[in-house]
Order: sequence, then structure tokens, then C-alpha cells
Amino acid sequence: MRGAIFRLFAILILVTSGTAAQAQSSGDIAGQALEWASGGDVFSVARDLTIDRKVDGTLSAAGEVVILTRDAEVKGDTWIAARRAAVEGDLHGDLSIRAQEALINGKVKGDVAFYGLDLTLGPDADIGGNVTYYSPSTARVDRNARVKGEINGHDIAAAREQSPPAAPRADMRDRWRDRHMNEYWDGPRISAPGYHMSASGALFFGVIALVIAFAMPVTTTRMRDALVAQPIPALGLGLIWLVGLPVAAVLIAITIVGLPFAFLLLLLWPLGMILGLAGTLAAFGEFLAGRIGEAGKGALGRVAGIVLAAAIIWIGISVPFLGALVWLFAVAGGIGLLYLGLRQTPL
Repeated sequence: MRGAIFRLFAILILVTSGTAAQAQSSGDIAGQALEWASGGDVFSVARDLTIDRKVDGTLSAAGEVVILTRDAEVKGDTWIAARRAAVEGDLHGDLSIRAQEALINGKVKGDVAFYGLDLTLGPDADIGGNVTYYSPSTARVDRNARVKGEINGHDIAAAREQSPPAAPRADMRDRWRDRHMNEYWDGPRISAPGYHMSASGALFFGVIALVIAFAMPVTTTRMRDALVAQPIPALGLGLIWLVGLPVAAVLIAITIVGLPFAFLLLLLWPLGMILGLAGTLAAFGEFLAGRIGEAGKGALGRVAGIVLAAAIIWIGISVPFLGALVWLFAVAGGIGLLYLGLRQTPL
């Protein structure tokens, strides 16, 4: 049991620290993504996820918007959980999508299964197996789409007899897909979080830290003590939050019923990052206030400590290459410090 926990903790550290560098250096995944691999299998989570790469095994992807471009190639099966999904690559195995809207406009050698509201097969869709969908609406199939197997769903055969095949809906293909591609792929790359912080951003986090410090003075003191005495456990707890929450979201998203809860968890993820960084500033500021001497006592000293802490963290995040590590330690450590401080505070 202890060995399994150790391996899990090691994986969490590698995932959290390695994903940002991999996403920015390879250019295969655009956006702020978490990705890890087991052999040839790849698991990736992000709010807006664009994949343009070759995957030797299976691919599991989750996010609000998930796009597999024409250059994407997956040797194994593909599993997608998203609000909107677009698949235009070459998939050698089966494809399973759980989404509100999905556009398939690429080559899938295996079967396709869709669970959601709106499925569209584009003009370049080439499905080697069957298409099975569970939806309250009839799938839209372009007249040029090729499906070698059967299409089983919401009375789609009757719908095709009554009306000519429809082209993919413009509001899905042109509006959200093209907008996403233009903003997140063709435009400037989005760097991993932590490489940059503006002065207004530092001020924002400093204000939140002040709210924490004055609203929860006992908790802030315990966070300061944990910063000194338990920095490693605090960092570990924060890493578990940062990596474990997206994993839990994907596991919950396996069923359509759990999909809304999965999106809720994904929304809590950035909230945890905000509170984590603010928590570090509050605890670090309390620590610095105690080192100032007489000037660090009272409310004014607490403000001075947090201002100094915000300046130090801001400068640290701005350092090339090391900025990502500073951000990681500040966010993950702050999440752990908040947990330790709240856990030890009497109700």
C-alpha cells in the first residue's frame, strides 16, 4: 500500500511539472493542458484542447472544447468527453464521444459511438464500421460522408428518406470550431500558466490574500506555521488537487448523467489555483511580517508583509524557465497550506 501511494505521488509530480514544458515545447497540444502517458496511451485534459500529433496507443481527452485536427493520428481507440468535439484526424480504432455537440469529419476505421445532443458527419467523414448514437435529435449526415457499416440511432433512416442529406450546421462548424482554431491554434501559442504575471495580476492575488488574512487570522497563522514546518506535505496535497481533480472529472464524465458534475469539477480547478496562489501570499506575508520587527505588528504590518510577498512571487514568476516552477510551488503549496490551516482551525 505504501509503495502504491509513493508511485501515485511520483506520477502526480511528474505530470504537473512536465505538462507545461511539453505543451509549449512540442506544440502538439495548444492550451493549458494536463497530459500524461502510459506506454503508448495518452490521457489529456484541458479547458480548450487541440491535438495535432500521433498517438501510438489509445487517446483519452476531456475538456470544454476538444479538437483533433487533420494531422492527428491515433493508432488505438479514442475516447472524448467534452461540451463540443470536432474530429478531423485519422483514427485507426473505435471512437467514443460523450458531448453536447460533435462533428466527425475525418477517417475512423472502427466503430463510432456518440452520447449527447447533436451529432454531425461532415463531407470528409469516412467511417469503416458502424455509427451508433444516443441522442434526442436525428444525426446530420452530409451527402458526401461515407459510412461502411450501419447507422443506428434516432430513426435516422426515415429522416434521410424524408429530406435530403444536410450539410454540417454552420453555427457548429463555422462558429465555434473555426473560432477555436483561429484563436488557439493559428494565433499565438498560449503559454503554460505561471510563465507570466502582470502587475494587475499580482495586485489581484494580493487583494485576495489580504481578504484571507483579515477574514481568517487564526487560519493564516496556522498556514504560516505549516509553511515553516510542513512545506513538503503542503506541496504534495496541492499536487494531488491539481492533478486529481481533472482525473476525477473524466471518470465522472463516463456517463451522460455525470457530465454536468464533471464540468463543475473542471470549473473548480482554476478556482483552486487562484485560492492556492492567494493562500501562499497570505502565509508568506504573515511570515515576512514577523521578520520585520515592530513594524510588522498589527494590521499595517500584515499588509506590508503581503505586499512584500506579492512582489517577491511576482518577480520569481517573471524569471525565465524558473518562473513555471515558482508558479507551481506557489499554487500547489498554497492549496496544501489552506487545507492544513482550515483542518487545524477549530469549528
